[in-house]
Amino acid sequence: MNDDDLNELIDAFTAECEEFLQSMETNLLAMEAAGLKERQAAVKEMFRAAHSIKGAGSMLGFQNVSAAAHTLEDCFVILRDRTDLSALEPTTVSVLLQGVDALKKITIESVQHSDVTTPDQTENLEAIAQIFDQFQAKYGESEQPPVPAANQSTASETLKLIFEQQVPALFNRLETELSQASEADLTTSVTALNQVYYQLSGLAGMLQLPDFGKVAAAIRDLIDSPNLTLQRLQSEGWAIAQNLQTARQQILEGRAIDIPEISPTPPHSPSPTLPLSPSPTPPEISPSPSSPLPNAQRPTIRVDLERLTELVNLVGELVINRTNLELQESELRGEVKRIRRNIVDLNQFGGQLREEYDRLSFAEWRGGNGNSGLGKLAAAETEFPMIANGKSSPVHAHFDILEMDRYTEFHSTAAEVIETAQAISQSATKLDTLAMKFERSTDQLRRITEQLRSRVMQLRVVSFSRAVDHLPRALREMCLTYDKDVNLLLVGRDTKIDESLLDALRDPLIHLVRNAFDHGIEMPEVRKASGKPASGQIEIEARHQGGQTIITVADDGKGIDPEMIRRKIVTKGLATEEQAQDFSIAELYDFLFWAGFSTTEGVSDLSGRGVGLDVVRTNLRTVRGTVKVDSRLGKGTSFIIKLPLLLSITDALMVKTDHNKIAVPLDAVEEILHIKASEVHIAGNQPMLWWREEFIRLVRMQDLLEYSVVGPDAPSPDPLTQDEIPVLVLASTEGMLAVAVERLIGQQEIVVKPLPPPLSKPRGVLGTTILGDGRVVNILDVDDLVRQPVVNSSIAAISGKVQEIPASVSQSPQILVVDDSYTIRQLLSLTLTRARYRVVQAKDGVDALEKLQNGLDCSLAIVDIEMPRMDGFELLRSIRSTERFAKIPVAMLTSRSGAKHRQMAMELGANQYFTKPYSEAQLLQAIPKLIHHSII
Repeated sequence: MNDDDLNELIDAFTAECEEFLQSMETNLLAMEAAGLKERQAAVKEMFRAAHSIKGAGSMLGFQNVSAAAHTLEDCFVILRDRTDLSALEPTTVSVLLQGVDALKKITIESVQHSDVTTPDQTENLEAIAQIFDQFQAKYGESEQPPVPAANQSTASETLKLIFEQQVPALFNRLETELSQASEADLTTSVTALNQVYYQLSGLAGMLQLPDFGKVAAAIRDLIDSPNLTLQRLQSEGWAIAQNLQTARQQILEGRAIDIPEISPTPPHSPSPTLPLSPSPTPPEISPSPSSPLPNAQRPTIRVDLERLTELVNLVGELVINRTNLELQESELRGEVKRIRRNIVDLNQFGGQLREEYDRLSFAEWRGGNGNSGLGKLAAAETEFPMIANGKSSPVHAHFDILEMDRYTEFHSTAAEVIETAQAISQSATKLDTLAMKFERSTDQLRRITEQLRSRVMQLRVVSFSRAVDHLPRALREMCLTYDKDVNLLLVGRDTKIDESLLDALRDPLIHLVRNAFDHGIEMPEVRKASGKPASGQIEIEARHQGGQTIITVADDGKGIDPEMIRRKIVTKGLATEEQAQDFSIAELYDFLFWAGFSTTEGVSDLSGRGVGLDVVRTNLRTVRGTVKVDSRLGKGTSFIIKLPLLLSITDALMVKTDHNKIAVPLDAVEEILHIKASEVHIAGNQPMLWWREEFIRLVRMQDLLEYSVVGPDAPSPDPLTQDEIPVLVLASTEGMLAVAVERLIGQQEIVVKPLPPPLSKPRGVLGTTILGDGRVVNILDVDDLVRQPVVNSSIAAISGKVQEIPASVSQSPQILVVDDSYTIRQLLSLTLTRARYRVVQAKDGVDALEKLQNGLDCSLAIVDIEMPRMDGFELLRSIRSTERFAKIPVAMLTSRSGAKHRQMAMELGANQYFTKPYSEAQLLQAIPKLIHHSII
């Protein structure tokens, strides 16, 4: 075994010991308030934990750990067999907790010093031995039955379970390596057999089966022998494998292990050919119904956290690309529908061509003289020559037009159009089929991605209990020391948090509990005098909200007196008395986290040094977490910790407001409403909404955000001026808030990506996400939005007065582009957008006039002349003849450069005349002058 393998085993041993030690501590604390059956079960669990530590320590050579665990195991045996658990004394629990602490210290020392006995280890070993002596003296010594040799004892249920379920896998590996060994890979086979030996010998040591260990030791003697050949390896190896199988069978049957010695194989002996499965096959042992087997422990592996982080990030990218695929699938279906609509139009056009030709042919036949086919039909045949059908013209002369069809190129063209339309229709049908298959594949990919995401996210998360299970012990010790009765309530112990946050949380939680115990919870007599129960309570709650982990540490104590903080600030010289009077409550609470700041007068073992809350904030900053205080004098104090999830995939409600798409975490949306303006109430200058028997604030989303992006589209309407106002009722730890948005887009699964350092978190923004089309969208931090004041909310539109909401100073002029050419419209819009103008497009004069009549506010119109339905001259005449639009500047942009067209445009009231191809620089230079002219 190389150093890397050994280090991996030691790491696994350390992690398992931590779990076993924490399990013993948790069970000891739970026994104080538990019933008899629960106490008995807890003792059995602690015995198994100590036994596991003993065996694992022995296997890895940590003899001090094994000895200490063995002594503690004997203490649990006394507790199980010689005490009345229904009358368990608190001192017994305290003594055993001290033993668990000593074992923990021995484990850490052994790992750090490679089991070299240090003075501290000796002291802790003596402490555990003294605990055992105390138990012996208090509960008396009982005659211990002589322990039979391992090869004479009946296998216990646990022993049977191990040899039935775990040992066969080791035997199978041994036999596989022997059967696949070759001269070329002999070294590799020896290495693999060496690993099998270490596992079997470790198992023998852990289960205290020395005879079984001797059988396994034959593997080591074999692979360590000099000049080992493949023939000898396989010959003696199969014999050892047979002996191991026999020993396993004897252990399962409760018989002594009796294995003959293996004689070395002479060099000339042929290698026996043995089957892969050993013979005879051991009979299957079925457990007795009266003694059910314990549940087998599922095998686990330990993976480097960085690898899991990479895997989680890749899953996030997979979700983003899946969303992109869904967007493309939706666009494909839309295009297929559009193609089908165009095919219908094309079929109608082809049919009209056929009908027109038939009508023309019949009309000409009736208007001609006799069968000569003269008149207009002859002219048509001249324009569309007859198509030869393979027969000579003289034969055709004997037939009338009704007796023989005549075809022209016009008829052939119509037929080709129809055939082409049918071919396109067939292709569209295939496209539709492919789109349906694409959609089914996308749905299947969505399901697989969701399952993968769910499984992967579980790999790097642990229960919140891992961060708080040590707190009941600490609180118990403080209650005994300071004569207070305080209960600890843990809510959300199963809430999943990222394992990398555990270390950053442990110290802050300890300091907050100590702070609540010392500063918050009053003495029992004081609580009774104020009408409170004598027993105080500290509650720790963990939950997820909006891509964050929210941890609340609350107590029902005396609360925080802001005036006392104010006096301390002045006393310490941190501010003058006048300055201190101007501090808000939140600013006063912020001083609690300053290093060296304390509200207590003296220094005690618990507080007074001004260190605790400073450590809380410092540790949380390392993981980009925040902490805030909420306190009510005489009622209690709450510390609210917010931790960003390193990567979360959650559902969000996409909304649009002020040209921006915004993602609102769906778990923060309490309700979605569509209200009328008449349902809004005014309290002073604050709009309010009556919701569930109470008034809550109503604000516009854009008033809560500190940024704005000018978009190229039409100006966003004020939400409060719409006939129906979309409103989100947001819930957070800060309260409730109603937010009006411009438009609801829909629900979408998003990947929450926190802003990376050194970027600081903007107020109101939790992080970002990437949509399927590649756009980056901000995710709202609902808690920030709910608690921040709104200073620029406009209520003019809902106060019953007809007032226009003043446009933002940063709002750019809007230009109406009218052209029947889609390419020209797009090109011109791109030019204007780059110049920071907002653009609205119209495909002809009628479309432009309708937009203006519907209330479009534009600063300039750029109009083409030649367009269907209504040309530029007619549009210009309509604009100038309508009083509402008469002052809008109009610039003509056309390919007609003649003086006649220019003169006509000027006479109708055009302000400028440009010809295509236009000069972009000249156009952009003239636009500000035209807009300024309209303002004047």
